[in-house]
Amino acid sequence: MHIREAAEQSGVNATTIRYYEEVGLLRGVRRAESGYRVFDDHEVRILIFIRKARDLGFSIEACHELLALLTKADPTDPGNIKRKRAVAEQRLHEIEEQIETLSRMRDLVHWHIGELGANSSECPVAGNLYL
Repeated sequence: MHIREAAEQSGVNATTIRYYEEVGLLRGVRRAESGYRVFDDHEVRILIFIRKARDLGFSIEACHELLALLTKADPTDPGNIKRKRAVAEQRLHEIEEQIETLSRMRDLVHWHIGELGANSSECPVAGNLYL
């Protein structure tokens, strides 16, 4: 199948597929004599995996590592499983940090809203700066 069909089946647009190939996430895509990429079901499954991982916020580097771990000769190897788990735990840690940061921001904006209406017309962020 050509890139358009691979994009439709995987949910990854053609530009992103080309990017994934450029950065080495998608390797060994065959080319027809015409130069067009020719995808098979295996590459579509890889694209679906990458899309799901990226939807969860995994970095390109983490996707590289996870794909390497998934394509090892023995995916059930305890060391392989341990490393996949470590990559996922790192992503969870990043998400938890983002939640904490957003929570602090929410609380601060909430406080600013309260200050705007309660004590003065002065903006607590801008101080007495008039724009």
